[in-house]
Parts: sequence; C-alpha cells; structure tokens
Amino acid sequence: MEIAAAFFAASRSGDMQQLRSLLAADATTYADGGGKASAAVEPIVGIENVMQLHATLARIFAERMLRIVRYGLVIGLPRFVSIEPEEVLQTTALQIEDGKIVAIYVMRNPDAVRHLGGDAVH
Repeated sequence: MEIAAAFFAASRSGDMQQLRSLLAADATTYADGGGKASAAVEPIVGIENVMQLHATLARIFAERMLRIVRYGLVIGLPRFVSIEPEEVLQTTALQIEDGKIVAIYVMRNPDAVRHLGGDAVH
C-alpha cells in the first residue's frame, strides 16, 4: 500500500517529480465513468500523457477536497477508494511491476461503485 499512498499524495498535491518516480515509462491510465460520471473515454498511454493528466487533476483538486476513504486490494491490486465533496465515489487500482506503476484503473461509474457507499462513507 506504500506505493498507492505515495501515488495518491503525489497526484493530488501536484508533486510531479514524486509522481514521475512512481510511474513506468509506458504507464497507462484506464477510466470508466459508465457514461454517468466524467472519465477519459480512451486509455491515456505513456508517462508524459499520464503526467499531463495528473497535473491537470492536481489543479482541479487543489480547489476541492478529495479524501481517501480506505486502502485495500481488488483482484490482487492495491487500490484506494476516494470520495469527492459531491459524494462521488471512485476507486483507483494500481498495477505495479518491478516497483513501478504500469497501469492505473479508475472506476467512477456510480453503478459499479455504489456498493462501496454504505461502508465507505459512514
């Protein structure tokens, strides 16, 4: 969970140097909003593109409080559940190989994360 915690802190604070140190050169971000929550439609491929995405997200989240609800595992991958001020839940799972994040899986589809609401928010 150490890498997951470091990833969350770096991506939300805008510490791009720390974030870069966690990512593999071919890192890819996949997001699913299910057409109901904002999310990238296509995978974001390559460290520079992933870095650009997280620089943008850091600016957005500097104005809004996103909080971690809990860390855990999903299909063997470290993940965290977070919640936005509007009570929007999301999960972020990290595929790690050789100490570097190679894939970031973000689930924002409310139908897919609704089951987390009861125990995650209260």
